[in-house]
Amino acid sequence: MKFTDVVLALALSGSPAAAQGVHHDCPQMPGSNDAHAAMIKSGVSDEQRSQYLNGEGMGFAKAAELNHYPGPRHVLDIADKLGLSPDQLAATHTLFDDVHAKAQALGKQLLAREDDLEALSREQHADADKVVQLTSEIANLQGQLRALHLTAHVRERALLSAEQVARYDALRNYVPGESPAPVHNH
Repeated sequence: MKFTDVVLALALSGSPAAAQGVHHDCPQMPGSNDAHAAMIKSGVSDEQRSQYLNGEGMGFAKAAELNHYPGPRHVLDIADKLGLSPDQLAATHTLFDDVHAKAQALGKQLLAREDDLEALSREQHADADKVVQLTSEIANLQGQLRALHLTAHVRERALLSAEQVARYDALRNYVPGESPAPVHNH
């Protein structure tokens, strides 16, 4: 089976359950679940759709978060406990606002491509080339979102002292393993 055939089959299946013969995403099929079908549109749940539109992190930066790279949103949540200086607080607000706006814009683009992909199937216009194009665009946008969130953590860490990073880890209940390496602000 060619790669494009596999991508097409997976994209049109809608869910892993469909590959197993249980069609929860198709109301006309035996075993369907109308509530589930209404909740999912183009493989994106209502909750995920809301998170994309709200510019939320969605766990994209978990690798950074768990390895001593604090996230700006969480730093703002516990700013008083970290003892941020006024300059650190202002810089963190600026970083958060910038990342949030860019994440919302990328999220809207991603959802538009997801809606296009869903429409191809619903309107019976899907073909391998269109599916590959849209899934590639979606993957690219997901990569951009992840990079945006990961680099925000890197940028946030550069704003904090090693002591503040260690305090952040403790307040977030992370088992740090080793102390964070010194931050080199250039």
